[in-house]
Amino acid sequence: MKIIDVNGIPLGQFENLAKYSQQISHFVTTRHGGVSKGSYESFNLSLNQDDRTEDVLANREKLANAVGLTPTDFVYPIQVHGTNTPRITEADRGRGSLSVDDAFQNTDGFITNVPRLCLITLAADCVPIVFFDPAKKAIGVAHAGWKGTTLKIPAHLVNSMVREFGTNPKDLIVGIGPSGEPCCYEVGEDVIAEVDKSFDLNKVIKNINGKTIFDMWEANRITLTESGVKTTNIEISGYCTISENDTFFSARRGNDGRFVAGIFLP
Repeated sequence: MKIIDVNGIPLGQFENLAKYSQQISHFVTTRHGGVSKGSYESFNLSLNQDDRTEDVLANREKLANAVGLTPTDFVYPIQVHGTNTPRITEADRGRGSLSVDDAFQNTDGFITNVPRLCLITLAADCVPIVFFDPAKKAIGVAHAGWKGTTLKIPAHLVNSMVREFGTNPKDLIVGIGPSGEPCCYEVGEDVIAEVDKSFDLNKVIKNINGKTIFDMWEANRITLTESGVKTTNIEISGYCTISENDTFFSARRGNDGRFVAGIFLP
C-alpha cells in the first residue's frame, strides 16, 4: 500500500486494487488532513466517538470532495466485532453519513454493486479489509478486530458475495489494511484461547521480546485463502497502527479518532 496525495488529502491505496482504477476507486485515510483536535487530531471520521460532530462532518466532507463524491454517497456502520455483512442498495445511500441515528447497527461489513455508493469501515488497530470482484463488478469492506478475525469475518463476507452476486472467490482482489500487527499487537491468555478455536496457534501467535503477539494479518490471509481467494490476489498494507501512530490512529496508543477504508464503483 502506498500513501499518495489526493486533492490535498493523504490517502493510502493498495497496489493490487489500483490496477483497477477504471473500475473502482478505493482509499485508506490517515490521521492527517482534517480539523479534529486533541486525541482525535486531525482526520477523525467517526461520529461514534465524542469528537465534535461539526468537526467530523467537516472531515467527511473533505474526504468526499477528495474522492469526487458527496458526503451522502457514503454508508457508515456501527461496528460490534461481529459477522453481519449486509448487501447495500440504492435505498441505503447516505445512511450513517450525517448522523449515527440511521447508521447500520450491529454491522461489521458491507457488500454492494451499486455505482457511486461508497462502503466504509472504521478502524484504529482493528483490520480494515476491502474486496473487489472485477468479474461481477461488486465490492465489499470488512472490519476485523481480534474478535472478528477469530470469527472469520472475511469468510462471511466472501460467502455473502457468492450468494448475492455469484462471485467466484478466485476472482476477488483483496487489500488488508493498516492495523495493530506482528510487531506490536500483544494479547493475553483469554484472546489466545479464542484464537486457538479457529487457527493453528503456531501460524498466528508469535513470541517477540517476551510478548505474545497475535498476527491478525496472517490470520485473515489464512481465512481468505481457505475461502478460495488466491494468495496472489491478497495485498497486506504493511502499516502497523501502533508502531506508526504518527500516521494512523491507534486505540492502544490512546487515540480516540478513527480512520477509514472505503471503496466504490464509478
